[in-house]
Amino acid sequence: MMKKNMMKNPTQHTPFFTRSARAPGIRFSIVIPVKNEEGYILKTLGSFASQVDLSGNLLDPDVFEVLVLANNCSDHSVTYIKAFMDEHPNLHIHLEEVTLGPSEANIGYIRRNLMECAYTRLSQNGGGILMTTDADTMVAPDWIAQTHLEIENGAEVVGGRILLADDELDDLDEFTRLYHFKDEKYHLLIAELEGKIIHPTADPIPRHHQHFNGSFAITSDCYARSGGVPVVEHLEDCAFFEQLQRIDAKIRHSHNVKVHTSARCIGRAEIGLSYQLNAWKNLGDQMEEYFVESCASISYRLQLKKSLLNLWERKYQPELDLYSELKTIFPDVDLDDDVYTSFFDTRYFGAWYEQLIQIKQIQDQQEFPAVHIDTAITDLQAKLQEYDHQDLAQTSMR
Repeated sequence: MMKKNMMKNPTQHTPFFTRSARAPGIRFSIVIPVKNEEGYILKTLGSFASQVDLSGNLLDPDVFEVLVLANNCSDHSVTYIKAFMDEHPNLHIHLEEVTLGPSEANIGYIRRNLMECAYTRLSQNGGGILMTTDADTMVAPDWIAQTHLEIENGAEVVGGRILLADDELDDLDEFTRLYHFKDEKYHLLIAELEGKIIHPTADPIPRHHQHFNGSFAITSDCYARSGGVPVVEHLEDCAFFEQLQRIDAKIRHSHNVKVHTSARCIGRAEIGLSYQLNAWKNLGDQMEEYFVESCASISYRLQLKKSLLNLWERKYQPELDLYSELKTIFPDVDLDDDVYTSFFDTRYFGAWYEQLIQIKQIQDQQEFPAVHIDTAITDLQAKLQEYDHQDLAQTSMR
């Protein structure tokens, strides 16, 4: 049996878990940052004690490990984690306690270093899948197995469906709950429209819009190619997703990979889901409305991306007249020579597309003003009907 490492107040903050033994059969390394989560952490860890394979049989605990970093905890979180570890000696759970200074005590620094740690450990085992969730989140019993299936089917990155815990969802005030559901429906409709316009091979319909730390996985090979999580203090999952898009990573937004997370309006991270829930609550308190990107803007943006993708696929055709093609796509935009040069010099479409879209953004913001979310939802539903029969399951909240 692997001896668990419980290191107190280390003087060296990084790399983490250097004193934790690594089991040779580990193929999934799951990282969980914890800060004062005594109300949730036992449920979070408990969801790993009941992981099953696709046939419903208990998953072999020797194929996955859970790296729990307790950061600046002042409640009973660590005590609860240690007790859980004692009660489940068959699980490969490693706990490390750290006290970080102001420059390091942010979720961006912590998650980035945890992912680096997981990558190093998996690399020593010949590779595998890095996974992350949050300390207030309960993963589904088949969370690991369904993620693995998506990877086996060709994905390099898997964003799972993140749902609010049913009991806490019911406790939200009426306005916050209403706008949460509207926001979910709005983004699910966008994800469906993107699927119909772009037809991403690695991410077909049904698909969703979430690629956040509550349920995120990436192969060690793709992680190495990406360069790792960017250096930011918060919203590191969004920054990482953008970086993965730049290298054309095969990203799957899977409805079969599910977690349930807390619906608290005051969270541990400076910006995140709790921040958004609190923003909607404040909108209700102030009787303000919620405005979003319009259907016209979204549709135009996706059609533009599709046109550029089609152009990219013809990159090495000798008859390609890049100048004329781009003038047709961008008739009102003056493109500098770098755009044409980078088309052939850039390895990934995502990096070239980002360069082009930044040129276009200012003009688009002026041409497509924001609209009320109700208007956007209605327009998106109508737009989807132009492409195909609407898949009602795609816009389900559950």
